[in-house]
Amino acid sequence: MTTLADILWAPAQRDAVVRDAIGLIESHVGGRGGLRGMSLKTGLAMIKAAKPGILDRAVRKLLPEFALALDPLYQDFRSETGGDFAAYLQKHNGRATAALLAVADRWIGRASPVAQGAYARLRGSAEGEVKAAIPGLARLIGRYLESGGDASLGPGRR
Repeated sequence: MTTLADILWAPAQRDAVVRDAIGLIESHVGGRGGLRGMSLKTGLAMIKAAKPGILDRAVRKLLPEFALALDPLYQDFRSETGGDFAAYLQKHNGRATAALLAVADRWIGRASPVAQGAYARLRGSAEGEVKAAIPGLARLIGRYLESGGDASLGPGRR
């Protein structure tokens, strides 16, 4: 049985998936408005300035676990419908959000006290941010599923 992680993390497309995920993060943060958006943009800029390459490293560490966390949804989708996984994932946004946050919560438990403190301050709004990002994530994953895992057909390459 092919898992979502097998597809997204295949060596031939891993770098493209990472690039697209980083683009999704930056686009999501960049598109947020108001004080919350300003706070997110400032925080991301500060983290990137302090630790160049942090998004690449974080995505490479977390994406395989995120894919495994979303795999039950992918397997349910395959057994129930076929068709458009992006639409299916968006329909099950709450379940997808909970799965992704569970991974983040596990990871932060192993992080430094400073990172844990920062995460604790953001955790209350994290659910809303993840829910808002699910449509973009669903489209990203859906493009890789549609292309049969061909990275050359990833986002913006059709």
